[in-house]
Amino acid sequence: MSATKNHFDLPRLRTASLEELATGLDNQRFTSVQLVAAYKRRISEVNDEFNAVLEINPDAEKIAASLDNERRDGKLRGPLHGIPILLKDNIFTDDQTSTSAGSYALLGSRPVREATVATKLRESGAILLGKVNLSEWANFRSGPNNGSNGWSARGRQTYGAFYPGSDPDGSSSGSAISSILGLTFAAIGTETDGSIVSPAQRSSVVGMAPTIGLVARDGIIPLSNRQDTVGPLARTVKSVAYVLTAISGKSPYDNATSSIPFDHIPNYADACQGTRLDGLRIGVPRDAIAETDGIVMKKFDKALSLLKSRGVTIVDNVLFASAKEWDAWDSAEKRACLQAEFKHSIEKWLRELVENPNNINSLSDLVNFTKSEPKECYPERDIQRWEWLQEGPEYNSDAYKKALEKMLRLSGKEGIIGAIEEHKLDLIVHPTNIDPPTTFAARVGLPAITVPLGFYPDDTEPTCHRGKIIDVAPNVPFGITFTGKPFTEELLFRVAHVYESVSSVREEIKPFRMPETELRDVISAAEQRTMLSGKDRLTLKNIHACRLSSTTPSRSGPSYSHSSPLSTRIATPLPISPSCHGLEPRGYFLDEI
Repeated sequence: MSATKNHFDLPRLRTASLEELATGLDNQRFTSVQLVAAYKRRISEVNDEFNAVLEINPDAEKIAASLDNERRDGKLRGPLHGIPILLKDNIFTDDQTSTSAGSYALLGSRPVREATVATKLRESGAILLGKVNLSEWANFRSGPNNGSNGWSARGRQTYGAFYPGSDPDGSSSGSAISSILGLTFAAIGTETDGSIVSPAQRSSVVGMAPTIGLVARDGIIPLSNRQDTVGPLARTVKSVAYVLTAISGKSPYDNATSSIPFDHIPNYADACQGTRLDGLRIGVPRDAIAETDGIVMKKFDKALSLLKSRGVTIVDNVLFASAKEWDAWDSAEKRACLQAEFKHSIEKWLRELVENPNNINSLSDLVNFTKSEPKECYPERDIQRWEWLQEGPEYNSDAYKKALEKMLRLSGKEGIIGAIEEHKLDLIVHPTNIDPPTTFAARVGLPAITVPLGFYPDDTEPTCHRGKIIDVAPNVPFGITFTGKPFTEELLFRVAHVYESVSSVREEIKPFRMPETELRDVISAAEQRTMLSGKDRLTLKNIHACRLSSTTPSRSGPSYSHSSPLSTRIATPLPISPSCHGLEPRGYFLDEI
């Protein structure tokens, strides 16, 4: 049999749909073990450039092999059976990977149980491939003029995929980058205020921040128990829909899920069909987006025309009654609720850890550790957001309750919810990451989905954001966000899918560097090596074993066994790139067993 026979029509991993991957697995064109091997090689090929992936699960191939056996026995757990997925490094998984929010302070710590979202993925048959980098503490450490999106002490700086050295946005930076580069089928991120939709737009992928309560948040390092949500990022609307179905549902460990108004979670992928949106009313908060970049607005207005052509009634010039009061509100008071909620939530998390090797039991302990641990890069990376906590009210104090009442009123009744009700809208639409629409939706827990809208043109002058990292540059993507009423994810998927289908934005421009390994390479290499004879012959098991190693000693924290040829991890940074700003690329050596 030719080593390349029938391999060139295998799905390409950056663009593969779930249907294509599932069909290939069902027809034994390839296995989940081979799928994991291919993704791992792709990670090793580009992670020095983007720093998206933090760790790989050493047991990924073993899990894949078990799921392959289940498939052969006709036991399929669901559409995600045997499909690798990466998770943000604040989602606890009961395996050999760490969960640290990007900080050395929590390295080796363990809560009482695995995050429900991780358990649901396992139950659906997904392979938890590993952890991705994030903005440390979900972007709640350094101040706006000192930190950068996508930087963490453990992972250093994650970079955007469409221009060298560019801002990936955050805080789910690695989730977005790994999705657009085809380092995974999909990734899981978290959002408190824009942390899914914003990095999704910068990577030209789809990101869904679901209604607070649709997906359980237990087992996830918190920022705000009132405002946190968790959702998927992937290349297409339908891919995101499949994953959201798998992770949604009520949980005894998160009271917010009791607000789910239906007994059975919809199959959200079923909403991703059709080409018409007749009868829908979608509002545009024109005043709120007036200062948006002209390049973005030109594409946005074109998108509105596309929606009209699909039968949508565009209600333009929708006003937020609270706009002037919101703009005039003191910034310290605006952030008071979130600050108080972070202190309350994180100290509760720390107290409940069953393993806490650095004895971080309070915010004060966290501050002291961060200041004294050189790898945390203080004071080059400050802790301004934690220092602000000293100025704000305590959780549940009268001052906190007063600020919360005002914030909910301005964001909700007199903000985005009031606008939806007044104009009898089904959805609000706006360019992604525009304040106040993005913030209003986050503050009151509304679902939002972002879809690719366009790219900056070739003649764009690169500009920097937060000092050194590039914000706007040629080919940098931007997105469009649809926001709905609570638990209207089905409608959001329907609208986003139709828009995605008629706009065809994503493939206009590709990342400036991409991994090369495809499934055919893994399969062909295996076939060639299994034909070798003698003691030097390598088996398929050996082919799949690929280990990344560094010239530096391994990091502190949990010890990982590498005695098995299936063990895999991402190496620690080389000493040639010690910068706390992390602006130099990391270096790795790839050893193949």
